[in-house]
Amino acid sequence: MGALAIVKNWLGVNATQGGAIPISWPQNYWQRYMAPTVNDACAMVGACADAYSQTAALLPTQHTKKNERGGLDILNSAATRVLRSPNAYQTGSDFRLNMVRRLITTGNAYAVAMRNNRNEVIELHVVSSQGTEPYIDADSGAIFYAVGDNPFVGDIDALIPARDVLHIKLYTPKHPLVGVSPIENAAASIAANQAITAHQASFFNNMSRPSGVLSTDQVLKADQITTLRAAWEEQSTGLNSGKMPILFGGLKFQPMSLNSQDAQLVEAFGMTNEDIARAFRVPLALVGDNRNSTYNNVEQLINAWLTQGLGFVLEHTEAALDKFFNLPADEHINFETDISLLRTDFDMRIDALTKGIQGGLYSPNEARAKERLPAMPNGDEPRLQAQVIPLSQNGMIEPEPEPEPEPEPTEEDLEAEYRAEFEKCING
Repeated sequence: MGALAIVKNWLGVNATQGGAIPISWPQNYWQRYMAPTVNDACAMVGACADAYSQTAALLPTQHTKKNERGGLDILNSAATRVLRSPNAYQTGSDFRLNMVRRLITTGNAYAVAMRNNRNEVIELHVVSSQGTEPYIDADSGAIFYAVGDNPFVGDIDALIPARDVLHIKLYTPKHPLVGVSPIENAAASIAANQAITAHQASFFNNMSRPSGVLSTDQVLKADQITTLRAAWEEQSTGLNSGKMPILFGGLKFQPMSLNSQDAQLVEAFGMTNEDIARAFRVPLALVGDNRNSTYNNVEQLINAWLTQGLGFVLEHTEAALDKFFNLPADEHINFETDISLLRTDFDMRIDALTKGIQGGLYSPNEARAKERLPAMPNGDEPRLQAQVIPLSQNGMIEPEPEPEPEPEPTEEDLEAEYRAEFEKCING
């Protein structure tokens, strides 16, 4: 019996987490068309998950250490090397993309570490959230994980200790080691969204309008009705959809018109999208709904999202990485959000860097490095304008005295100057 099966036997688990039914669902969820496997079946869920995961993939990570001069990047640490190239088949961007995607859609993200002889982490392998189970040893209280669904990790016949598993988890209402996804909070809206989507798919398969009725003044028998229906469907559905059927025997086709309830489906569909985006804390404009936004307020939208939703996910991931790499209190793993989020907006990015230089926040060379430009001579020191002084020295610094005016020339000076000019003219 494999490790995963052993843990499931201990925990009484008979299925993976992917098809789990949220505890908030009613017992007759199946009668209300609520599907438990909703992670990838809803476009809005996928858009929200992509917004987080693709943004995290866009932002590079930095291992920094605080000192008396501020932050100092550490370029030769195990954390820096692994986060830049976690394994032989993934880049750092791939790793962040898959970890954050799993975190948002399942509530848990796992990666198994490989170590060298010095006990340093040299590789990280993303594993399936549905195929990984935690276990707490009853005697020692130690935490272990049974991991599966990654061919690069191999068959695991023993539980992996928590020190070798990077586990990022969201809110844990049912188990301290099992997070839940925002999908559970939006389960009803997701189910309604799926139902409307399925209805619309069927709607458009029927020539983009509800089926009509065939009428005739003649009295038809049951077998005649069956034959006529089959002939009509053969000429107007499937590969023949959109072709002109031929009516005979006095038959007339009367299409059914849309009623007010059908016309409100689009509005209801939009409401479910808003509920799903609200549960994931993603602004609608960032998932393709531009009804209430313009292209001039992109920075405000990103800042609002960074404050309300994205910032939590990034900070949560940073804290998990700090704990996993066992960093001291003065060292941290950080996502570079200040410039990277504005990478595509040149004007805003340059304006921010210019203000940073003028305010003494960046030296010219630091700002140039953020734009991947070479350093310039004498550009390593931050600069401020001369009139910027501390408040404690206000009024204490005496202004420089004005220069004394030059004395008025005397008659002797004027006469001597005249004689010199006269002699110069005579002597040529």
